[in-house]
Amino acid sequence: MIADAAAAQPRPDLDEWFTPKRFALLLGLLIGATYPEVITGSGTFFHRDFALFGYPLAAYHRECFWRGELPLWSPLSSCGMPFLAQWNTLTLYPLSLFYLLLPLSWSLGMFCLGHLFLGGLGMYFLAQRWTQNRLAATVAGLAFAFNAVLLHSLMWPNNMAGFGWMPWVVLAVERAWREGGRRILLAAVAGTMQMLSGAPEVILLTWLFLGGLLLTEMGSEGAARARKLLRVAGVVALITGLAAAQMLPFLELLRASQRHTGFSDATWAMPAWGWANFLVPLFRMRATALGIYVQPDQFWIQSYYLGIGVVWLAGLAVWCVRSPRVWWLALATLACLVVALGEQGLVYTGVRRLLPWLGFMRFPIKFIILPTLLVPLLAAYFIAYCRSLSSENWRRTRRIMIRAAAACLLAVGLIGVAAFRFPFKGVVAEVGLRSAMTSALVLVGFVVALLALRRGAQARYALVPGLALVGLVWMDAMASGPRPNPTVPRWVYEPGLAARESGMKPLPRVGDGRPMLSAEAQGNVSVVQFSNATDTVVYSRLAMFDNLNLLEDVPNVIGSFSLFFREASDVFAVLYAPPEPPPGLLDFFSISQVNAPGKITQWIFRPTHQPWVTGGQKPVFADAATTLRALGGRDFEPRREVYLQPESSSLVTVRQASSPTITTREFSAKRARLEIAAAEPALIVVAQSFYHNWRAYVDGRPAPLLRANHAFQALEVPAGQHEILLQYEDPIFRLGVVISGLAAAVWSGLWWRWQRRPKM
Repeated sequence: MIADAAAAQPRPDLDEWFTPKRFALLLGLLIGATYPEVITGSGTFFHRDFALFGYPLAAYHRECFWRGELPLWSPLSSCGMPFLAQWNTLTLYPLSLFYLLLPLSWSLGMFCLGHLFLGGLGMYFLAQRWTQNRLAATVAGLAFAFNAVLLHSLMWPNNMAGFGWMPWVVLAVERAWREGGRRILLAAVAGTMQMLSGAPEVILLTWLFLGGLLLTEMGSEGAARARKLLRVAGVVALITGLAAAQMLPFLELLRASQRHTGFSDATWAMPAWGWANFLVPLFRMRATALGIYVQPDQFWIQSYYLGIGVVWLAGLAVWCVRSPRVWWLALATLACLVVALGEQGLVYTGVRRLLPWLGFMRFPIKFIILPTLLVPLLAAYFIAYCRSLSSENWRRTRRIMIRAAAACLLAVGLIGVAAFRFPFKGVVAEVGLRSAMTSALVLVGFVVALLALRRGAQARYALVPGLALVGLVWMDAMASGPRPNPTVPRWVYEPGLAARESGMKPLPRVGDGRPMLSAEAQGNVSVVQFSNATDTVVYSRLAMFDNLNLLEDVPNVIGSFSLFFREASDVFAVLYAPPEPPPGLLDFFSISQVNAPGKITQWIFRPTHQPWVTGGQKPVFADAATTLRALGGRDFEPRREVYLQPESSSLVTVRQASSPTITTREFSAKRARLEIAAAEPALIVVAQSFYHNWRAYVDGRPAPLLRANHAFQALEVPAGQHEILLQYEDPIFRLGVVISGLAAAVWSGLWWRWQRRPKM
């Protein structure tokens, strides 16, 4: 079924050339031309979160995989945190097997590029279905793959996985509600794959768009409403079941985390002048030491430039193509661009009040995600529209095209002059002017190619301007500024490199010791500028910054996760409060190494640190506020006292300090085995984050695990010799596995049944 009546059958000579196979080959070649060193293995990504977040998480996941363990918990970050439940760790995402099985320093970069390819291919098929024009689909597919948002997002493996499935989900779900049958099952697979990617904002905006798209169809086809709703409900039910093993642990962690409906704020919004960057990509952009241009006060994404030619085509579609679907695409795009302005756009606050659950989406700029899908589709509609016009209508449309291009060129000129005459603080004036000139040339190229395409269609010489139009989409992305996400040699990710070179002796290990960067050092690592990319990564590794300690198998006092325990965050705030960390709290956290003052990568040993497991403390029952004040005091003595919740008083018989003997037999990611010898009942305190999935056993019998020092673990042991087992058990994950297994069985049964159904 043709999705839009405005798109008539295109000229067969050109349309037949841009086949899916040729598009896939072209897309692959262009990705290879953009990042040849990643594909050949001579280099890989490193910028920002790729090195600090994505790569270390993948490395930890890979280590657990080869040990035969499922990474439910990581003891190496933030005094212990759930790992699988974080969602964006890609633990249950099936395509993660690619980098689990192959050398990580090559395969993780290829994983990201592979999803760039997947997304471009999905957009091709989506645009081809909606416009019935392969040239338009080719332009849309390349525009989706080669825009600044996706190219910069290569630093996030989970977001790239979400982007890669985005057009496939839209295509599959729309076909499901229209055709039913096995299309419902295919849509469930696509939706589950995106759900397991752990890219919440990408997933949320994909489904918000699908909901609006469904509503536009529901208003015009009353007789089929119930059937369509039932089919969509079936897709959602199957996705919910298939992804339950991932989503149930995530939702459980979310309840205990620092995120809530008021978590988001208006920081990192698109600036008031941000729309100018859709025409002039480097307007008011400043260069970093690595030569990457960034927008002042907007640090989530370096650029959101979608291509001036693609934006021009999209605007023409809104003006010329009379279609409810085009109007919905335009309305959704405009809404996202206004909300992305944050409080400057006047509607962001209202949207948050109307939809409070959007508070989990941090930073307004993330609403720019959806236009990366919508604008290429609008551009495809206009190309298909031009190819379907009669000669008379083409002359009128051509005048509109030229006038729109002239208006864009005027706007580009004014933006370039403003960049030169009124430079932004810290921005080189000539950069914006040169960027404006480049954008103007690219736009002229688009106009000439499209005009020649129409002329060539009549003379049967359309392939050359068609290829020129396609090539300009890629050239626009490449000419907009320095290549997004530069690369470094793969050796910078060599396991244990920092452990050998840092001079940290003895090296902290699980159960005994953690390093800690000072608050000053934490702030300085992220702002120290190197012009050499390799030095940037090595420096961060020597500082054990963010999650890079995972590459050394060294536990860190704090790491970089999307979700933290609320109570642990409270204690971290006390630890890093000025003027300096309380010595007693440093000892309790087992801080064995601190960086030398003013020397981020030089470490000093702290002989007073205590191991993770201690015992014999006197219990002090106090509320949260009193406990936090005590932990921040200089007279806090973690070896002699432990703060427990008042409600724990009935569970504890110990009232005085004692001196048990503790022998640690094992301390791993999911269990600790201890031997205790106590002359009298005693408390055992563990400097590991408290979470209800941890269970305590004394001589094989369950024992209450208490919340100690606001965010950590403690238990009481009776007098005598005892074996203690602390074990991480996740019943909600097991329930999710059962639900996912049942959903997979239902999916398989429906596939078999509908496959055997006779065709009508």
